[in-house]
Amino acid sequence: MYRHLCAALAAVTLSGCAGARGPVYEYRPSEAPLRYQINDHSDLLVQTPMGDQHNRDSTIAIVVLDVGQRTADAHEVSAFFETLDIWAGGDMNQQHLEGGDMLGKAFRGTLSDQGMISVSEAPEMPSELGEATDPAAIFADLLLPLPPSGDESAESWPHKTAMTVETAMTVNNSYDGSARFAGDTTWNGQAARIIVSEGTITSSGRGYPPGAPGEIEFTMSGTATTRYFWDPQRGVMLGSVSSAKAEGDLDLPSMAMTMPISFTGSKEVRLVR
Repeated sequence: MYRHLCAALAAVTLSGCAGARGPVYEYRPSEAPLRYQINDHSDLLVQTPMGDQHNRDSTIAIVVLDVGQRTADAHEVSAFFETLDIWAGGDMNQQHLEGGDMLGKAFRGTLSDQGMISVSEAPEMPSELGEATDPAAIFADLLLPLPPSGDESAESWPHKTAMTVETAMTVNNSYDGSARFAGDTTWNGQAARIIVSEGTITSSGRGYPPGAPGEIEFTMSGTATTRYFWDPQRGVMLGSVSSAKAEGDLDLPSMAMTMPISFTGSKEVRLVR
């Protein structure tokens, strides 16, 4: 969902969870790496003088994530793509991109208490892939926002993220919302606690995307909702389901033209064996 806003990965395991007492609502070092499948789809509509144009993007990936020891204020993390397929482009120029030589090579960074993964070390990627997407951004807010200090009695708590994505454009994204517990359910056959995050999204950027008649600038704002599914007995995120929508303007300074734009996106993250 909204790959240039918020991208996705998910989850951690609890080391020694078999001996844990009571629910677990904090990140712990992984006992073993977890594999998550990500399905991310978005549609960006630009209302041009010649008619509506759609830019439809899809990402299907399997990511393997390992959460390490805690440093001063974050956990060390590493992750790699087991598979990565991206379909990107407009109605007339859709292209299929793959992870290629990047598959299996580690991204390294840190995991904050907000559930935000910041990548500090990334493998070299094919230039064509780098123009269309920022693979590191898929890890950005992969993990769910757990209550501060693991307090399961918390009614709600702030959930805020911000990041910059670098492709053919430089895009700044932010999310400002709150998270809360929303009951219990069964997710993929396992008992889970639901955590819902709702808030506002903003995105702005500029650059020279392939096929554009010149430099473009855009600003958008809207809303997003994510339902996370957490196994409180093992300390593992089982999955998440997200949706987002936003509206704004796209400017072509060289042509003195401004066009309305709108965005819709959806994403599902699921723990796979």
